[in-house]
Amino acid sequence: MVIFKKRNSFSGFIFLFLLFTPRLSTAQLTTNNSLTPNQLVQTVLLGGGLTATNVTYNGDPTAIGSFNGTSSNIGFSAGLIMATGNISNAIGPNNDGSQGSNFNTTSSDPELTGIASGSLNDAAILEFDFVPSSDTIKFRYVFGSEEYMEFANSTFNDAFGFFISGPNPAGGNFVNKNIALIPGTATPVTINNVNLSNNGAYYFDNGDGTGTGTAPDGLTVQYDGFTVPLIAISPVVCGQQYHIKLAIADVSDGAYDSGVFLEAGSFSSGNSTTLSSTINNPGGVTGNDSTIYEGCISGSFVIHRNPSSSGTAQTFFYSLNGTATEGTDYAAMSDSVIFAVNQDSALITINSLSDLLIEGSETVTLTLYVTSLCGGNDTLTKTIYIEDTPALKVSLNDDIVLTCPTPDLVLTSQIMGGVAVGGYTYQWQNYPASTQDTLHVYPLTTTTYILTVTDICGHTASDTCTVFLSSYTPMQLTMSNDTSVCLGESVLLESHVSNGLPVYNYSWSPNVTSQDSVTVIPDVTTAYILTVTDACAVTIKDTINVTVYPISASYSYTFVTNQTVQFNNLSIGGISYHWSFGDGSDDSVSIETNPEHSFPVEGNFSQYTVTLIAVNPKGCSDTISSVITIVPDFYFYFPNSFTPNGNDRNDFFTGYGSGIKSYRMRIFNRWGQLLYETNDILKGWDGTYKGTLVEFGVYSCVFDVEDFKDKKIRRFGDVNLMR
Repeated sequence: MVIFKKRNSFSGFIFLFLLFTPRLSTAQLTTNNSLTPNQLVQTVLLGGGLTATNVTYNGDPTAIGSFNGTSSNIGFSAGLIMATGNISNAIGPNNDGSQGSNFNTTSSDPELTGIASGSLNDAAILEFDFVPSSDTIKFRYVFGSEEYMEFANSTFNDAFGFFISGPNPAGGNFVNKNIALIPGTATPVTINNVNLSNNGAYYFDNGDGTGTGTAPDGLTVQYDGFTVPLIAISPVVCGQQYHIKLAIADVSDGAYDSGVFLEAGSFSSGNSTTLSSTINNPGGVTGNDSTIYEGCISGSFVIHRNPSSSGTAQTFFYSLNGTATEGTDYAAMSDSVIFAVNQDSALITINSLSDLLIEGSETVTLTLYVTSLCGGNDTLTKTIYIEDTPALKVSLNDDIVLTCPTPDLVLTSQIMGGVAVGGYTYQWQNYPASTQDTLHVYPLTTTTYILTVTDICGHTASDTCTVFLSSYTPMQLTMSNDTSVCLGESVLLESHVSNGLPVYNYSWSPNVTSQDSVTVIPDVTTAYILTVTDACAVTIKDTINVTVYPISASYSYTFVTNQTVQFNNLSIGGISYHWSFGDGSDDSVSIETNPEHSFPVEGNFSQYTVTLIAVNPKGCSDTISSVITIVPDFYFYFPNSFTPNGNDRNDFFTGYGSGIKSYRMRIFNRWGQLLYETNDILKGWDGTYKGTLVEFGVYSCVFDVEDFKDKKIRRFGDVNLMR
């Protein structure tokens, strides 16, 4: 027990921490405690088939209110919430394992004491009388708590209950009978009775607020656990008065909040006929479903009939009275409304009329005649109020006198009167895109601004504001025309400013100067933006676009043969080309894009300067030259016979060709004996070995040659020595 009690010493710190911790703004439960207990019962909790009176509430004002659960997993889209602390503590996400508000109030309630296992604290108790129109009353609820699961099956077991008193249809009376029971049992719903271990089918695990629980921490509700939607139900005697007490309290201490959620409109008895009102927008008063403005569309009485009657046609009769005059203040009406087969609801619409008189509030009261489910006839009444339409007025800023234009001058309107439901519409003359009550302007000359405001009923009002700039003439900026240059060329950019208020400040982008003119040599096409600021801090800007035509001559080449070259044009930006091969030949120039050229050779090699001139569309040119070395084309052959007989014809055997850088010839007999060797192509074999003429016949020859590309070539063959 002492260990459990320690949580009280931290509850104040936790509460203060959460006050300054931002909560998620979307996809979560929301709460509101602006309604009174009577409003919560009459407009939130009650459904059809009963009336409620004598509403009382005992507890902290922040412990009761309404909730919106549309974006949560609580199971209801809306309803009434009661808690043992501030109802806002129920708002998710579940990011705290011990959320709670301790009001430090002790409580006493015999019915809760009968359920609880300890003293009561911070109780919230809502009570009222009601008269049912059928034999049953029921409503739906969810009970949740921060006590889960740490304090399940302990003495810290916050208690709640719904206690009904009144005639028992079976005889006698109900005296504070608890109808918050586990379905199909007489066991009350408590933390000890509904949790992961007991009656788990009726329990939802919402984590423990620290990320270490048996389920992920919930994103929309703070409580560590809560029941699934359950139904509280009781038999009743139709038409008799009953009393119900809805109560919840902390047990043993005031920490760790619990709360009970009651579904909106679920507290009902049977399926009775109901009468309500609605305002057909436009024309209503904000937050009020029963007041319309004179001459501003309509309001309606809404009849929902008993669904058990929907299979037949039915006529409901009604009467209209009140201080408003039919036919003068609102259009003439009939005295009945007809329901077709399967029609569940119908409207009786009041169309207000404008009589241009100031009459104050007037009423139209409808009395509907119905048959009660309890037997006999009954009447339902509802009143719609007709108010004079308030005169619409609009007021803009007073006229403004400026020496210099003011950037982002704000014109603000004040609206008085009119019908504001749904908001006003705003029309600024000459500013069709501006539809707000303020206008941000930057006048450079004297300008009058006109605002017309229209309310939801179509009434209009206008006002004007004039901004005077009598001594200021807007700046004028003239600049050089857009131009184009060749890459590497310069261009002068000039500007001239007039009017405004000197001295002028010049800012170029790119940042090339702070003067009014500049000479630039752009590498690429560039937009030069000049911003001029005068002494009034007014700015004006203009742009000069300089288009750069790039040209870059470049080429590569490959040898088709030693003397024939294929040139590959790699120039950028060119559209025409001029080639000069520098060899003085008849075709030593070309205008082809990728020409092929054959070069002459003198001696072992020749060198030529090859020049390419590339020209772009603007006529800009670029030139590139390089020296190319040409060696002779290589070819080689040798004869297959010779006659060394001294007649000076075919007396020697050797190889023949051109483009030969080195040469070696060897002669062998058929046994592989080397007979002759030379490195001079001009010295052939005379058919002798060691000075003696060899026998005629066939001899083997081997040639090793190298061209001027350093390519080594070996040729084998036979030569026939003949006499």
